[in-house]
Amino acid sequence: KRDLALVLTEKAKDDFRNTSINTCCQSLEEAARLLHETAFVPTARRSGRRGNDMQTSVFALEELNGLVSWIEAQDWQNGAKPSVPAMDAAFRRDLPLDLRIVMSWDTDETDVDLHVLEPDGEEAYYGHRRTSTGGFVSEDVTTGYGPEEYLRKEAPKGVYKILANYFASHRQALTGAAVVTATVYTGWGRKDEKRQILSFRLDKPKDKCPIGEIKVD
Repeated sequence: KRDLALVLTEKAKDDFRNTSINTCCQSLEEAARLLHETAFVPTARRSGRRGNDMQTSVFALEELNGLVSWIEAQDWQNGAKPSVPAMDAAFRRDLPLDLRIVMSWDTDETDVDLHVLEPDGEEAYYGHRRTSTGGFVSEDVTTGYGPEEYLRKEAPKGVYKILANYFASHRQALTGAAVVTATVYTGWGRKDEKRQILSFRLDKPKDKCPIGEIKVD
């Protein structure tokens, strides 16, 4: 549901930019509904995957908040503003954000760690989740496909380097490399939000590889 919601969200934002308002509203409302269900409706969980499922619920809640923030920031004409599911104020997040980086990978039972090197040289990762200037990395995901993320409410100007550490595969046999995808949002939840997707192939465990760089002006 979360994956479908993210696809619908990006499609809707493209439709909005192309003035396809009716299609945009339908997609946004469906995306918000799916994210709300993922965040709040219990589902059957596979053995040993509770932590991953909980992480997915947390991400869905964040993305629902980001979607609501984006909707509220836009100029809607003639009552066209899409409706979103009601949500208790306790679950609203402090948005928008200057920078959000979300990393996932395509190989199950694999531990890939997100590292972000901030402009001042401080490195954020699972072992140092909060930096001195306000960077934050989510909890470590050691199985499944991720995701892990890095957040900045206010991002100092400079270059942020995104790295992935292919720590381990928990499968008995590794068939092929892991492809890591980092989705970078600047101005997340703002009217002028921008998105960029970076991908990199990790060939073997223990490689710590640069995925890309983001310059914040």
